[in-house]
Parts: sequence; C-alpha cells; structure tokens
Amino acid sequence: MFDLMIKTIPNINPALAARWQSLRPSFVPKPTPAEQADLERRVDEHSSDLFDEINLNT
Repeated sequence: MFDLMIKTIPNINPALAARWQSLRPSFVPKPTPAEQADLERRVDEHSSDLFDEINLNT
C-alpha cells in the first residue's frame, strides 16, 4: 500500500520515501523460492475450497 503511495503521490517527502524503501525489506521480506511455491500452493487450495463452498466447481 505504501509502495503505491510513494509511486503515485507527486509531492511525497523524498526523505520519507527513502526511509520506507530502506526499512521495507526488514519487515516485508521477499519470499524464498520454496516459500513462494508454498504460498502459491496454499492460494490454489484456498481458492478451490472457496469455490467448493459456493458450488462453483463442477
């Protein structure tokens, strides 16, 4: 969300933007390939379960 604000607000404080970009990796790390694969698998399972619950899967 804050990344989007930094990119779209024309008058954003450059010091604030730089600080956010330097801090972001410390609490929003990029997932490893194994973590990313697990996240994608879990999303697929969750989506499938959701479709089953509302009877969209045939």
